[in-house]
Amino acid sequence: MDQKLLVTIIALLVGLAHTEPQDELYSFEWIGYNTNLDDPKYRLLDNVQPLQISVDLDVYLEESRFNGIVQLQVQVRENLTQIVLHQNVVSIDEVSVLDANERPVSLQTPNPFTIDRYYEIVTINFASEIVPGTYIITVNYKGRINENPHDRGLYKGYYYKNNEKRYYATTQFQPYHARKAFPCFDEPQFKCPFTITITRGANLRPSFSNMAIAYTNVLPSGRVQERFYPTPVVSSYLVAFHVSDFVSTNSSGTVQKPFQIISREGPTNQHSYAADVGFKITEVMESYFNISYYEMGQGRAMKNDHIALPDFPSGAMENWGMVNYREANLLYDQQNTNLPDRINIAAIIAHELAHKWFGNLVTCFWWSNLWLNESFASFFQYFSAHEAEPWLELDDRFILDRVQSALSGDASASIQPMNWSSVADNPSITAHFGTSSYAKGASVLRMLEHFVTPVVFRNALRYYLKDNAYGIGYPTDMYAAFRRAVSEDPTFATTFQGIDIGTVFDGWVQNAGAPVVEVNVNMTSGLVSLAQRRFQISGTPRNDIWQIPISWTHGDSPNFQSTRPTYVLTQRTGSVQKPVGTSWVVLNIAQSGFYRVNYDSQNWGLIAAQLRSNKEVIHKLSRSQIVNDVLFFIRAGQISIPVAFDVLSFLAKETDYYVWNGALTQLEWLHRRLKHLPAAYDEFTAYLLELVDEAVKQIGYDDGANDSASTIQQRMQILNFACNLGHQGCIDDSLAKWNSFRTQNTPVQISSRRYVYCVGLRNGNASDYEFLFQKYNTSENTADMVVMLRSLPCSKNQASVEHFLYQTMHSDKIRVHDRNNAFSYALQGNSENLQTVLNFIFKNYAEIRETYGGAVRLSNSLSALSGFLTDFEDIVKFQSWLYENQIAIGESFSTGVSVVNTAVNNLRWGNNVAAEIYSELQSRSSAATVMTSLSVVILALAAKFVF
Repeated sequence: MDQKLLVTIIALLVGLAHTEPQDELYSFEWIGYNTNLDDPKYRLLDNVQPLQISVDLDVYLEESRFNGIVQLQVQVRENLTQIVLHQNVVSIDEVSVLDANERPVSLQTPNPFTIDRYYEIVTINFASEIVPGTYIITVNYKGRINENPHDRGLYKGYYYKNNEKRYYATTQFQPYHARKAFPCFDEPQFKCPFTITITRGANLRPSFSNMAIAYTNVLPSGRVQERFYPTPVVSSYLVAFHVSDFVSTNSSGTVQKPFQIISREGPTNQHSYAADVGFKITEVMESYFNISYYEMGQGRAMKNDHIALPDFPSGAMENWGMVNYREANLLYDQQNTNLPDRINIAAIIAHELAHKWFGNLVTCFWWSNLWLNESFASFFQYFSAHEAEPWLELDDRFILDRVQSALSGDASASIQPMNWSSVADNPSITAHFGTSSYAKGASVLRMLEHFVTPVVFRNALRYYLKDNAYGIGYPTDMYAAFRRAVSEDPTFATTFQGIDIGTVFDGWVQNAGAPVVEVNVNMTSGLVSLAQRRFQISGTPRNDIWQIPISWTHGDSPNFQSTRPTYVLTQRTGSVQKPVGTSWVVLNIAQSGFYRVNYDSQNWGLIAAQLRSNKEVIHKLSRSQIVNDVLFFIRAGQISIPVAFDVLSFLAKETDYYVWNGALTQLEWLHRRLKHLPAAYDEFTAYLLELVDEAVKQIGYDDGANDSASTIQQRMQILNFACNLGHQGCIDDSLAKWNSFRTQNTPVQISSRRYVYCVGLRNGNASDYEFLFQKYNTSENTADMVVMLRSLPCSKNQASVEHFLYQTMHSDKIRVHDRNNAFSYALQGNSENLQTVLNFIFKNYAEIRETYGGAVRLSNSLSALSGFLTDFEDIVKFQSWLYENQIAIGESFSTGVSVVNTAVNNLRWGNNVAAEIYSELQSRSSAATVMTSLSVVILALAAKFVF
């Protein structure tokens, strides 16, 4: 049977298995009805609008259940025979409807309401057609508190205090999980005030929600009822509540502007950093947007609460007035939290606070344009946090975390555009929460800020927010705001004649992928010819064209300070003019634009010579782009190997964090692609060790009191890389620190722990593993626990590695969101663990799926294998297991197939370039001998016959 047809039939059968008998009748009867149900039936029409929603939950935390009553005041805009709501609760017991005069509206008998479990909706069937007006819908129902945080909705987590296990319940509703807590209009475009009431056990502390508690009532049963003030107009996915015995601290803010950190009792001494930086960031954004956060409550004071959760399926969530975080993303312990985690805390707080303006105050109309929320949050998480704490260097770090990350994602042929019109159902909604909506969107915004100037950019955002406050936003609204702001700047029209900023913006939103600008310099005439096309690692790209703002400089008069573009490439080709003569040209100053640049061989040679002679002439962020682009061009076969390694040669004297960060991930990728060819792999290892040696010597092994943030991060990344390569100095220093930690309990400096712990276990035995595992189990700092968790499987003792993998399934000290990374940690820490990891998966895949939190988590675990299946026999072994267990593996089977395909393609890539890379490295090596030519021939033949 055709494979696609088989999958379609299975999908149909699965859908029918989840359909109740009445649903088939409902689908038939729906034809010709007047309804607010859209097609496809995941969505609702806007002919019924919520005006106000009250949610009353009676929560039984120990029993993982609740009883609910939701009352929805709605406005009906046309005659209807049905009103449809989203729902995914356990059961609906009763539905009643009143008109504007509080008179009952008759419902159909039988079947006053019908439930469709597949589409997650409830349909209220009226006895006769209702007319436009206001109605009140009341639904009594029962719900579950999900015990798997990955199921979201209202879910249950736990923690330990004095060896006593305690529970809490909290919410994660984005993007379509509010319906698990109460029937509602569960789409971002439907906004209204919500009033939340929580009834809980008296043994718990006061609950939290978006707003402050309006009153507390002790019921005759002894249970406690808390009603919160109504929220401002908000979408259902931003509603939140939390039931627990958590405690709060208020160490920053003011009476008029409170800022509260909330957590379990143990780590309250880790609240102060988040409180301090978070309040500063709030004030930065209030000033920038000229809209007060604390006045967003539409007549009621807004809270600014931030809750640290031991279990949280997302990194954080921007609920208005009550932001949820994983503990590692909020709690800071000066003795145990390393610098990257500190940066992460500041950046994530800034991201969630930015959402108060972009997402909460103005909300994207549908998830297809999620970028209207997430791109701005991803942009301001760096630049507002930088204003609050400049020492962290988050403005420059943006290039690494967002621009280069997004360009990497956009190199794939299957990447989505920022505006992905195919978003129509739950799976496609989930898929759009990715690189395009976050990192790419933020990178495009940064390019536009350089293009129109920071003041015009800020003014455009102010117009957008004020014009659409408490409503929904469309891309056209954003473009209109930019057109208005640009029109007020007379220099734009004269500098960029005929350029419409809205058209420029929309091209980046609609086109998938990112362009590469190919540069050819005529040194005789000075003409710099430009051509654009979409950059892809493989495959034939679409023929898209972007309007690309071009900034550039040249070797005759280098200027890397002015990042404002001077030219816009609007067609396939264009040109700029430099002075006549032999001098290099560099485009995209400080990587201020969102595009790659590939030069002709002569210009690459001139850039390489400049980098070797005086690299500081070229801005560090431009150097970072150069090495990142070159390494991607190697992967795509769009640069010659000799030219590429000529450019990269300056790294032997490079010591800057940003430059090395642009290179390391791709150098590791190239290194691993050669692992099945020992001669090439060993030669490349030697090359990398030689490349990093100067950086290791310059940076040293210990942090200094006056080190900058980037110096500390350079030490962390270079020494981690060097130790993994086998750099003897790095290994010796790490072992000395590890042994001192083990024998004298001397703490390892925070920034060194990741690689020191790993080296200690990699060169130790089972007792070293047991020592660190005990430290993990007694730690109170989540970020440090993650450092230890990723170090544990560095052990070469395979019994210890098996113990680690088993613990990820069964130890409740290992959080459900950390289990997802277990196999990546095991393989990154020690590639010799591959056979142990494979055998563990083969034996335990069903249990992994169950204990990790579902089929998606098993798929994620399988995905970790693709970069480490570097031997053809291992690929065959995995593929054989995959097909032998296809039915039992279920929906993760397709992920396994992708792993096989990726692994095979990786081997082929390595085979195709190994001989040339080997030859190039040999020619650059002082150890080259007369045997080089013979070695290349043997290596080339080996590559040809691997398959």
